[in-house]
Amino acid sequence: MNEIQAPIQFRYEKVTIHGGHALPSDKFKPVSDPSILNRLPNESRNHVLQINLKDMGITEYGTIVQTGMGFPAVAPTPELFFEGEAMSVARWPNTGYKNIAEIVDPGSDPRNYQPDILPGARYYVPPEKRDGFVFNYLGDRPNRWTNADDVWLFGFWYWDWADGIVQISKIDTLKKEISTLQASWYGVRKDQRFYVFNLLEEIDSPGEWYLDRKTGILYFYPPTEIENTDIKLSMLKDPLVVMTGTDNIRFENIIFEVSRGHGVQIISGRNNLITGCTFRELGRKAVVIRNDELKSDDPATDGGFNNGVRNCEIYDTGKGGIVISGGDRETLSPGGNFAENNHIHDYSRLQKTYSEAIQLYGVGNRASNNLIHDAPHSAITFSGNDHIIEYNEIHHVNVEVDDAGAVYSGRDWTYRGNIIRYNFFHHIEGLQGRVGVFGIYLDDAMSSVEAYGNIFYKVARAFHIGGGRDHKIHNNIIVDCIESMQYDDRAYRLDSWFAGHMDPDKGTLFLQLRKVPYQSEVWKTRYPKLAVILEQNPGYPSGSIIENNLLYRTQPFMLADIVKEESTIRNNLLLDPEDNPGFVDIEALDFRLTTDALIYQKLEGFEEIPFDKIGLTNEDF
Repeated sequence: MNEIQAPIQFRYEKVTIHGGHALPSDKFKPVSDPSILNRLPNESRNHVLQINLKDMGITEYGTIVQTGMGFPAVAPTPELFFEGEAMSVARWPNTGYKNIAEIVDPGSDPRNYQPDILPGARYYVPPEKRDGFVFNYLGDRPNRWTNADDVWLFGFWYWDWADGIVQISKIDTLKKEISTLQASWYGVRKDQRFYVFNLLEEIDSPGEWYLDRKTGILYFYPPTEIENTDIKLSMLKDPLVVMTGTDNIRFENIIFEVSRGHGVQIISGRNNLITGCTFRELGRKAVVIRNDELKSDDPATDGGFNNGVRNCEIYDTGKGGIVISGGDRETLSPGGNFAENNHIHDYSRLQKTYSEAIQLYGVGNRASNNLIHDAPHSAITFSGNDHIIEYNEIHHVNVEVDDAGAVYSGRDWTYRGNIIRYNFFHHIEGLQGRVGVFGIYLDDAMSSVEAYGNIFYKVARAFHIGGGRDHKIHNNIIVDCIESMQYDDRAYRLDSWFAGHMDPDKGTLFLQLRKVPYQSEVWKTRYPKLAVILEQNPGYPSGSIIENNLLYRTQPFMLADIVKEESTIRNNLLLDPEDNPGFVDIEALDFRLTTDALIYQKLEGFEEIPFDKIGLTNEDF
């Protein structure tokens, strides 16, 4: 545990910092304008109330812009909160998604027109020249929207791990076609999921609302009687607290809420601590230890040293939880920044993918003893070197996606020295889509991770390793998972879809390699295998060790032939279903092992996993 000396402390019994406006419940009145009533659904006309924000001096409403995969992260437009819960901008359908019936015109595909970052791309198309797409929908619901403008779509337009919003430019109700103003990042295809939002005409269920940005009138269908209720509108798009270059500052027992931006941002500085705080009802993230202006692979991450987030609860955020950077990839100096003993749940309301509970960048940072659950996509992602991910309990994440990991990193040979140990992954099964979801996902030749002492229970696939090398996977327990491990050879096969990334001149892996001083003495000493990676075929999934793992009521490893030839696979135990490995109580999720457990008898050298140390340490939380 990092000990931080903090001579300046902001600590209170009960203090809330929020970046919004309170809307008096007695200012909401029934809708009387016939033109508005005619646009509202019959079933809700007598329930929808309105409030004039301009009369209250509120005149800044923000502008909806394209966001999501491939586009810059920005603060969302104002959100409405009722009795501490985020209300839904009026949408169709009210929950879940519709599916694209047919593609009429696929429009542009921006991701595949970028030769500077994607091998084989044809040419670059600037945003203003990218064509939107056109698709057919089913049903007659859009017939109600003839007077609507500024209507938007949210969707997983091509892949089930990449979401984004685009604006509708035209609806042809005769042809049942929707045309979009912008292209989605990966293009679009049939059967993908979407919903339509920002429609006055769709306020048809309790909790929905709509803001007319021209008149300043907000329309709301309250979930309950509105008298004497707590109603807030988030407004501030900047972080609630910014600490730049500060040392030894401590925030404790404070609630950060109702804002469009981040809760707290720490840029540079040392020994700053956020502890015992609550972050909720935020449009972006809870805590960002990083300069937002920097790219994710920038060696100067500007996160400072020994800054941390501890014992906090984070929920109901729009775009994730905690971002931690720090350290120097040039010198491999560690940042020592950390996220420890935090309860992070129900996050990423607005951006569904790559808005993780914890993101680690840089060198030598840590995520430990966090409880993370109930989220559409990943729990923890990391890039850089020498990070430690340990003692976390992670469950019910990746619930809305396919092809995703609870813990994820990918497409870089240089992300070395990372350790994933003593984590408990359970009930992670996703959409059961084309690819699946995984406990630990080392994607696209990501290399040199050591993963040990982890427990996987009811996970679609415990490990998914996409062609990387020099991993050490040992002393893990995999129970009641659909699959245990897949380790493929995508970087080795010339006929693989991944072959373009292996181009020595323009391939992603080679470009990333050349960004770091991997031949410097510091790097050669720390990662000797990386220093000689180009002396053989770097696409070989070689040098990995997979040993001393227990598999119970799951499938054997699925390893490519070249993986078996080039790596060490030994002393792994696949128990028969009728055997009892020796867990205290599987049904109660107690994976401690008894002293006479069968696993100790049949798997020589298996080391005890400190299961009782995993998850929140409640005496501190």
